[in-house]
Amino acid sequence: MFVQSTTEIGGAETVLMNALSASEELRRRSLVVTLGFGRGDLPLRLRRAGVEVVEVDGGRLRRPLKVASTVRRLRNLARERGVRIAIGNGTHPQVYVSLLSMGTAMRAVYILHAIYREPLWRNGTIDILALLAPCDLLLANSRASMAAVSRLRSRVRVKLLYPGVPLPEVSLAAAQQRRAELGAGRDEVLFGVFGRLQRWKGQDVFVEAAAQVAQRLEQARFVIVGGSVFGLEPDFDAELRARIGHLGLEPRFVLTGFRSDIPELMAACDVLCHTSRVSEPFGMVIVEAMAQGRPVIATEGGGPSEIIEDGIEGRLVPPGSPEHLARAMGELGRDPSLRRRMGDAGRAKARDAFSSSLMSERLLTYLEELR
Repeated sequence: MFVQSTTEIGGAETVLMNALSASEELRRRSLVVTLGFGRGDLPLRLRRAGVEVVEVDGGRLRRPLKVASTVRRLRNLARERGVRIAIGNGTHPQVYVSLLSMGTAMRAVYILHAIYREPLWRNGTIDILALLAPCDLLLANSRASMAAVSRLRSRVRVKLLYPGVPLPEVSLAAAQQRRAELGAGRDEVLFGVFGRLQRWKGQDVFVEAAAQVAQRLEQARFVIVGGSVFGLEPDFDAELRARIGHLGLEPRFVLTGFRSDIPELMAACDVLCHTSRVSEPFGMVIVEAMAQGRPVIATEGGGPSEIIEDGIEGRLVPPGSPEHLARAMGELGRDPSLRRRMGDAGRAKARDAFSSSLMSERLLTYLEELR
């Protein structure tokens, strides 16, 4: 039983969808319980992929009576279905899973999507609750995440489970169509950044770097793909647009908002940029770009430094530095052969190390070991 809090689509939710979509065996042996937070379409998407979904009206942790009622319902459901393992996909679901499994024969597993801070008290309240709660297995999404949680939970088994991505084939015609929609000509170089709009994701760093690149590379164009998710920082979009206008970049810049055709848009770009200000626990958007054969310039540290070898699949740059980012963008923007070489290397690594089918196989293996 996978327990999932929000129905909106973020990184953790995409990881879950990718794993279940890639494995018929995992789908057959699993059900997903959503706790009703948000207004997204995750249950619909999972059902379309053939996943059994049970929607429960869960409660916020500050409402103990509602939480207790939800846990009772989950226990009854688990008893009816013969659930042996409960899996919390993210921090909030982990608290529910710990309560669900207490006093039962069920095993508790947490899928981690964060690099937790040390010491323990530096984390948020819900993070602390989840980290202190009993569990049988922690699945970390990078070695950086694994190292931190191993120190915080030294007596709990921790395994590495890299998130997997599908490897969709995008036709040249589809990529060229998206490229035309974004206003990029055949001889122009399109730089893109993908992800939900939040300041820590650093889309403003990309804007500042674009201003420098535009002065040196006449054929450069830029796109930001993504919107506000979970109601976080809804004003950031307007700030980015205002800054783009102030810098005089509007003729060369597109902000698409939320899009579902991510593989096609990535294939339309020449270079993908990852601009987070802090160490990403993993960086799934990086692997998605690599799967489309695109070189990636990424913020070093955390997951990205495990995904990209600098100079092979792309470039690693210091966080929060428009100057370093602009320098790497200029290097790749001027050298088509370097872009092709890095893109080919990235595609091979995505296939061999980060596919969703590989993640599903490893997840099933880890869960079987708990029996």
